[in-house]
Amino acid sequence: MHWPPDASDSDDPRHVFLDAHDVMARYGWGKTKGYQNLKDRDLVPPPVMTHPDRWRLDQLLALEEKRMVLAEAASEVLIAPAREEVGIADLLPQAKHRRRAG
Repeated sequence: MHWPPDASDSDDPRHVFLDAHDVMARYGWGKTKGYQNLKDRDLVPPPVMTHPDRWRLDQLLALEEKRMVLAEAASEVLIAPAREEVGIADLLPQAKHRRRAG
């Protein structure tokens, strides 16, 4: 199968199997970096068939969905609306010694 799949192919992603070239094309990876990334289980799930390696499209989609949910949660935490206002004085370095009153 070549990426992207034709409309005439099965609509059920459980029945669509991608080889290494298809997975690399899906994510826009070059050949060298693509084969390195295919071994990284944080980036792609293990292949469902080996010799030749084949990945199921539904498993790739599930991993992509999981990553999107985690990225959205992280962005909500980083861009929290309840942050306190920071003034210019807060950004300046603090004095090393306090002045004595008198």
